[in-house]
Amino acid sequence: MEPKHDIIKMDFQVGRFITFSDGVFAIVITIMVFELKVPEIKFPDVPSDQLLWQRLSNMGLKFLSFFISYIVVGHYWSVHHRIYGYALRYTTGLLWINLGFLLTVAVLPFSSDLLGEYSSDNGMKIPYAVYVLNICLVALMNTWMWIYISKPNRDLLTRKISAARIKLGVYRSLVIPIIFVISFLVSLIFPAPSRLMLLLIPAILQWGMGGLERKANRDEIKELNATSIEKIKEEENKESPE
Repeated sequence: MEPKHDIIKMDFQVGRFITFSDGVFAIVITIMVFELKVPEIKFPDVPSDQLLWQRLSNMGLKFLSFFISYIVVGHYWSVHHRIYGYALRYTTGLLWINLGFLLTVAVLPFSSDLLGEYSSDNGMKIPYAVYVLNICLVALMNTWMWIYISKPNRDLLTRKISAARIKLGVYRSLVIPIIFVISFLVSLIFPAPSRLMLLLIPAILQWGMGGLERKANRDEIKELNATSIEKIKEEENKESPE
């Protein structure tokens, strides 16, 4: 269903839509930071640099899980930003898909803290499983949102985009969960090395998608040129005498 707004209010409503989403992302990152609590040194222990360093070292996995989650949230915020850079309007269906996506993002502080709290025990599989499941849900909701908004017959975009651009958006959304699922499967046998696989994510996003990015740009330039030529011909036909 289309929102029952006057057309002159559409830009304002889309702005509210995006501002609310940005606020959720900001709150999620803030909550994750709050989970990094300053270590306490209580009596009878005597505060010292050595003891403080030991306590900070024990928080290493918490810092790692925060860093990974920060990158994940930042990535999907940037993807959300790119998606709605194309959006001219929205539907009620898109509003609810976006709310579902934000729900999966809002759960990330819990799953991230669970991972940081218990991942030092290599025998425990549930913390990493819950975290990976959360990541997969975020990615799937993000993919659904992109496919929904980019479908041409819904006419939600500022301009027509190429099929290669649509595929690129899907691939970018799914790279992270695929690597996380592989990492989790590896962690069942090799817990510590499995986390290193996550370093592949920025490399794949940065360089692995270059070919598809270039193809999307070429296709859209061709489409733009073809549209410009058609407009020129139409103008010439209008100006020519009957």
